[in-house]
Amino acid sequence: MKRRRLPPVLFLLALALLSLAFRRHFSLPLGAPHFAAGGGGATSDALLRRLAATDVGADQILAEAEALLANASVSTFPSIGNHHRLLNATSAPRQRTVSRLRVPFHGVPSDDALLAAFRASLRGFLLARQHHRHRQHDDVAGAMAELPALLFGRGHRRRRAAKCAVVGNSGILLGSRRGAQIDAHDLVIRLNNARVAGFAPDVGFQTGVSFVNSNILHHCAVRSAVTTRGCGCHPYGRDVLLAMYVCQPAHLLDALICNATATPESPFPLLVTDARLDALCARIAKYYSMRWFVAATGQPASNWTRSHDERYFHYSSGLQAVVMALGACEVVSLFGFGKAPGAKHHYHTNQKKELDLHDYEAEYQFYRDLQERPEAVPFLDEAPGFKVPPVKLYW
Repeated sequence: MKRRRLPPVLFLLALALLSLAFRRHFSLPLGAPHFAAGGGGATSDALLRRLAATDVGADQILAEAEALLANASVSTFPSIGNHHRLLNATSAPRQRTVSRLRVPFHGVPSDDALLAAFRASLRGFLLARQHHRHRQHDDVAGAMAELPALLFGRGHRRRRAAKCAVVGNSGILLGSRRGAQIDAHDLVIRLNNARVAGFAPDVGFQTGVSFVNSNILHHCAVRSAVTTRGCGCHPYGRDVLLAMYVCQPAHLLDALICNATATPESPFPLLVTDARLDALCARIAKYYSMRWFVAATGQPASNWTRSHDERYFHYSSGLQAVVMALGACEVVSLFGFGKAPGAKHHYHTNQKKELDLHDYEAEYQFYRDLQERPEAVPFLDEAPGFKVPPVKLYW
């Protein structure tokens, strides 16, 4: 189906309405501590669920969005030689720079129109996230039922993709020769625009959805907004959907710029994740992190904050892509979720150190439970009529 480019303001309003619409309705580390269920474990499970529902990081993101809505300003001025425009977005009262881009002279709205569109997108972002928090009945897991329609269109509201592969970026994929097996799936989901050229025998080359965090879009816009219509943020092809969760509200401005310069020949297909799905993933990640902490240290869950800064603790892109696949697919295969001694953190980079804001050990336990004990996975059991599909872990 050919995607039609929307004008900048309508584009962000569509994203806001999309979020609002949802409210209507391998090789894993061995020797991991096991968290018992039943008896005292049942009480601990209830406690962990309650503690996991508190998301300090989300509160901080909301505060950032509110500050931008009240204080942001946008200005552009010609570059030396008049080759392009320099865009600078700041936030009062300290005039802190929140975005700086080179943009073409034509296609990008005027400063006033761009600021109005940015504010509209921030209002939609805030409204979607504040709504589910203020509901009488907490329904974040209800987003699972809407995922087929989100990814495949309203005509697929009740129909999932048959077989899906979610391809992580772990260096354990190097030498795995899993490429053909990955490409044999009906839908392949990749993470953060990871490179496949030169790695296809191990990671495949087919891609149906690229799941990214908004930092990926921002860095891409910085590099390509001035040179490439619709930005150059779709390395797997312009027809491949970019699904994105927003980790910094200022990055909504990057989405505006990329969409404003898009053309029918160079479209910008972007889908911003539903606020409830973001909240669900945050709860799952925190639950498993606290569970791992309790089992590994013997300390109470309330001490978890002594070793984790809640303001910056966050689930990985891989975890949210996996949760998305659970709602959109009949069978899910996971590749490249795990680690091994000496393996690079990412197969396509030289990075070896893991990011501190993610608890990878805890997330590995989540993936293990999906395969071995799906009935034990928290919060997904709160989605009406939802059943975790079969999940298979590969290296």
